[in-house]
Amino acid sequence: MRPLLLVLALFGFCAQDKGTRKLEWKLAPGHAAEFAYLDKAGKPLADQKLVVFASELTPSSNRIAIDTWEQIPVALVFQLPPEPIKGASGWEFDRFFFNEWSESYDYSTNGSFKPVCARGRYILKIQKKGDDEIATIEGSIVLNEVRRDLVNSAVKVTVTKIELGTLATSAQYSLSKGMLLKAAWQYRAKAQDREVARIVQRNLEMHPMLEFREDVELDAAKVQPAIDVSIGRAVEWLKKQQKNGAWTSAVKGGPPGNDAVSLTSVVVRALAAAGVKPDDPAILAASKTLRSTPPQENFTLCQQILALAAKSPTKEEADDLRRFVEEIQKRREARTGGWAPVPGKNEYSTAFLTALALEALAAAPDARVSDETFKSGLEFFSGNWIEDDGKVDFDVEFEKDATTIAADPKKDVVPCTWPAFVLKGNDPRTGRRGSYFTLVAALRVLLLLPERMKLDEKAVRNLDLPIRKGLADLQFRWSLRTVSPIEGQWCALRLEYLAMLGPTLARAKVDRIAGSDWRLEGGTLLMREQGEDGSWFPGTDQAVAKTANAILFLASAKR
Repeated sequence: MRPLLLVLALFGFCAQDKGTRKLEWKLAPGHAAEFAYLDKAGKPLADQKLVVFASELTPSSNRIAIDTWEQIPVALVFQLPPEPIKGASGWEFDRFFFNEWSESYDYSTNGSFKPVCARGRYILKIQKKGDDEIATIEGSIVLNEVRRDLVNSAVKVTVTKIELGTLATSAQYSLSKGMLLKAAWQYRAKAQDREVARIVQRNLEMHPMLEFREDVELDAAKVQPAIDVSIGRAVEWLKKQQKNGAWTSAVKGGPPGNDAVSLTSVVVRALAAAGVKPDDPAILAASKTLRSTPPQENFTLCQQILALAAKSPTKEEADDLRRFVEEIQKRREARTGGWAPVPGKNEYSTAFLTALALEALAAAPDARVSDETFKSGLEFFSGNWIEDDGKVDFDVEFEKDATTIAADPKKDVVPCTWPAFVLKGNDPRTGRRGSYFTLVAALRVLLLLPERMKLDEKAVRNLDLPIRKGLADLQFRWSLRTVSPIEGQWCALRLEYLAMLGPTLARAKVDRIAGSDWRLEGGTLLMREQGEDGSWFPGTDQAVAKTANAILFLASAKR
């Protein structure tokens, strides 16, 4: 009997080996999976849904970007085995969060999250259920604090033994559908959260359940009309918030742009982008605020210039526009050639504000702007990039009539972004990377200035490389959910980021990036977040600013 048993054992092993299969997501391109959160009784919770796009799912994992501690389990529950498996299998796993760029090691003083490493193990077992096979995937994960030390001018990353949280996940995956059907997790963590411009500590304990609802096709014929309706509701809400020709906010200690002049400028830009006519009562009433004496903050002055240019200025407004352009030119820092947040305060010139100032200058075609100003700005942004690690297979699709960059058969591109500061010499801050606000602002300069400077075709083509590398970096960490790097305080400004990103991609005539139809996916996400009254962040002091910025993105997402 022993030889027979051995033969049967070998036969059984071979049969199981033939059954080895690769688990992959089967969500079709241009589709989204919609999930509902459930209460303890298993009933869907009102207005608590999760949508995951096909472009966010990789063959065995995902690139769902998260920027809060509460969302860590979402990124970890959508995990599949990296290798083909048999009926049962297990694999080790680790993933870093809030640790995108080592150069940001000392951002903790500016409201950065502590980087953490999620490390553990997944166990998978497949069982038949009717005509389908269901894989039950259970994970046991520990979150450990990551320490970053500066050693010989390089950042050394160490995963410590300091435990910040534990996570147990359980998910049911359908092999035929290629999708999670249900998921649940138990999560405890000593977490952090952002409150405007500061970090607060909090304890998290969560036991949520998630259930697949439907596979949704992102149909442009349905989404585009919905975008029009969404913008219309938001415009009407904004008009009702105007008081004495201005829009105001009570946010204290927040980012630049909360004062009446800056906020009114952003709202007018949003209304103009939405197609509101210059003679609309709301825009006419805003004229006095837009023409107010420029404040010391360069950010607000740039917003005034952009708003006046966007509203088809009257003769009087055009006179003020030229005066404001002269003022912003006077505030340019002689030692750097850029713009600091407040002139004369010994502050560093930031690349973001420099790009914004150049955009404002380019928006006023009748104003006198020094050729040297544009030339110096273009030289900085076309030659001072910081390359990222590795290469990417360039995956940016343009509209049919686009001439943004020349066709190139080479697909491997080293992505790049730009430094946070405009500096000269060997200042240690020169190589510090900015957030994606800086990246998008740099791309806007490279796209806008050639037309303003009336460059010839050869000079324009010399900008192909930095534009290609910048788009490749957007592709590398592509997400419409947050702002990279995700450890920084700027993640609280997601809608402000989208308000820059959308018009930039539209001007570059980008159709898809990293497989994502940014118009449909961004529009879908924003419309799901819109309140019943037509605003975003309804009932908060941030509602006016967030709603105006949402409109700026949605207006650019219209085809």
